[in-house]
Amino acid sequence: MSEIPDNELIERMRYAPSVSKFAYSFIRVREDVDDITHNVFCSLWDSRDSLSDMESLKAYLFKMTRNAIFKVFRHQHIVSEYETYVKEGNSGFSDGEKIVTTADLLEMIDLMISNMPEAQKTAFRMSRYENKTYSEIAEHLGVSPKTVQYYISQALSDLRKLTEAMLIFTSLDSLNII
Repeated sequence: MSEIPDNELIERMRYAPSVSKFAYSFIRVREDVDDITHNVFCSLWDSRDSLSDMESLKAYLFKMTRNAIFKVFRHQHIVSEYETYVKEGNSGFSDGEKIVTTADLLEMIDLMISNMPEAQKTAFRMSRYENKTYSEIAEHLGVSPKTVQYYISQALSDLRKLTEAMLIFTSLDSLNII
């Protein structure tokens, strides 16, 4: 097996902005995104000896990034459950098995919404929770109705990605693959 020269590996790091943007589309917390990007490229560096047989570096990087995103979601979920556990004084998990419920999914959606940029979050909440029109939201935010439409479209796209990721994660988890 031939080793890839260090200068070629460094050239491959041009994917860093794409990895970061992909992670940011789900996480929306710059520190977490930076940690994910850093960890993905550290793992890439650590496994550099076995990369010569890889068909698609880009696919490999995005799979690693997806797994890191799931890890962050799991961590956020565990922290949230622990906080609830402490607040309510519950007895904890009954059998150690984790089932994603509607409440879990709604909690993940709330986390995603809370991590949206402020204007997008406000527009989305006003539209979906307060039943405001795009014109009303635009007037409140001091932007055009087209901008409001963009904010809500982007929010829905991000939430769609989250639910798709959660469904994939749940399916893999139920099959004991992960």
